[in-house]
Amino acid sequence: MSNNQRLVQKAGGIEEFIRVAETLSFVRAAESLGQAPSAVSKSIRHLENRLGVRLFHRTTRNVSLTDEGNDLYARASRWVWELDEMQAVIGGSPTELSGLIRIDMPMTLGRSLFLPHLASFLERHPGLTVEVRMNDQLVNLVAEGVDLALRLGDLTDSELVVKSLGRIRMGTFVSTSCLQRHGHPTKPSDLLSNRLISFLLPSGRPKPMVYTQGADEVVIDTRRSVASFTNGDAMIDAVIAGIGIAQTPAIYARQGLENGLLTQLMQGQDAPGPSIQLVYPSRSYLPNRVRVLIDYIVEAIDNDQF
Repeated sequence: MSNNQRLVQKAGGIEEFIRVAETLSFVRAAESLGQAPSAVSKSIRHLENRLGVRLFHRTTRNVSLTDEGNDLYARASRWVWELDEMQAVIGGSPTELSGLIRIDMPMTLGRSLFLPHLASFLERHPGLTVEVRMNDQLVNLVAEGVDLALRLGDLTDSELVVKSLGRIRMGTFVSTSCLQRHGHPTKPSDLLSNRLISFLLPSGRPKPMVYTQGADEVVIDTRRSVASFTNGDAMIDAVIAGIGIAQTPAIYARQGLENGLLTQLMQGQDAPGPSIQLVYPSRSYLPNRVRVLIDYIVEAIDNDQF
């Protein structure tokens, strides 16, 4: 048996093992690898037989790592990371990356902030492919096999690594037709007698509109808004349609402003919006392709006005 054949034999099942360890699901691991669940189970079984240890505790509902599995995962993930780094160095250029990056982000934020920069990134790294999941609900990144996510607001999951990108700029927007019918608010209190559109939070409560006047914060209750939405694109479409006034991240309204479909009200009075950040699973060894994408997004967004 050649050295290459021995290496392939020894490494057999490692990729499947790492993916199952990260997702704690044979089905999700199989989906991410493009294999059948039975094939992944077979690879893990062969790996366990070869090592002479049990790597996972399995029940009908749960999968968890044994002590031996945890030890192997720590060593194997480091080995895979070092292999990726070695391939980049031997290939002669750190930009010659390959593989799939799975990204999760809110739909409107992703369309407005991330997608405009994606084409140039993929042109710079033709060996990479991306799977972009537009999802307005928070997902478990590890369980879903997601490499990187874009998030709004403060996060409480201590298992995630967070890279802050700053705070998003807010704006209050209205259509010309709505202004003509219902008047031109010049201060936050004027909104109380106007037609408002609100964003519906996951709790089911409409998000208030928040402004600053000197050192004071002014909060406008939106519980009596004429329409509520769970999606930023829908809110902007509703404003353009003349339904009412909405406060949204300013970047969502950029195209409508450029096309003359929207007017911004009370400029400079909107309170700062939520924090925006990149998050990824807390792994000791981040794949180089993900690290390069993170650096690219940070640079691109730093040059963008959001």
